[in-house]
Amino acid sequence: MPKVVDPANQRDEIRDAARRVFAERGVRGTGLAHVAKAAGMGRSSLYHYYPDKDSLLADMVSEMLEQEEQVFRACLSEAGTPIARIEQLARACAALFPEWASFGRVFMDLRLQDAREMGGFFQAIRSGLASVIAEGQRDGSIAGEPAAEVQASILMAAIDGLLLQYFIDEEALPDPESLAHDLVVVTKRMLAP
Repeated sequence: MPKVVDPANQRDEIRDAARRVFAERGVRGTGLAHVAKAAGMGRSSLYHYYPDKDSLLADMVSEMLEQEEQVFRACLSEAGTPIARIEQLARACAALFPEWASFGRVFMDLRLQDAREMGGFFQAIRSGLASVIAEGQRDGSIAGEPAAEVQASILMAAIDGLLLQYFIDEEALPDPESLAHDLVVVTKRMLAP
C-alpha cells in the first residue's frame, strides 16, 4: 500500500529542514539537494513541493512574515489601554527572539536579497501600531510628538535592532523574560506624555 502523505505537513517538514540548513549554510550556500537530504527525502520528491529554491524561500518568507504580522495584530487588537497593548507587543516580540534568531541568518540574507518585498509587510504592521499610538495620543496616554507613524517606526526599529543583536550575540542581551521587561520599560519611557 502506498504511503499517504499530507501535503501541508510535508511542506512544514520541508520548511523546518530548510530553516536548519539555511541557518548553517546561508541562502547562497544551500541548494535544494541540501534541503532534501535534511528533510530525509529525495530531490525529486522535494521538487514536487518546491520546483526551485526561490519558491521555497518565498514560502518561508511568507510564513515568517505572516507569523510576525499575527503577533502584531493579536497584541494590538487586545482589550486594554493603548500603552498596555503596546507593552504586550513588546513582551510578545521579546519572547519570540530565540525562535526568530534561529532563523536570523536566513532572514538577513532574504532582507538583503529583495528588501522591496518587505515594504508591504512593514507598512502593514507600522500602520497598525501607529493606529494604536494615535489612539493613545488622542486620549493623552501617549506623547503627542513625534507623530504616531514616526513613533511606530522607532519602536519597530528598536525591536528589529534588538533582534539583530540577539541573533549576532545573544549573550550581550539578558534572557528573553528580562529583555521583555527592559523593552517594556524603554517603550513606556519613549511613549510617555
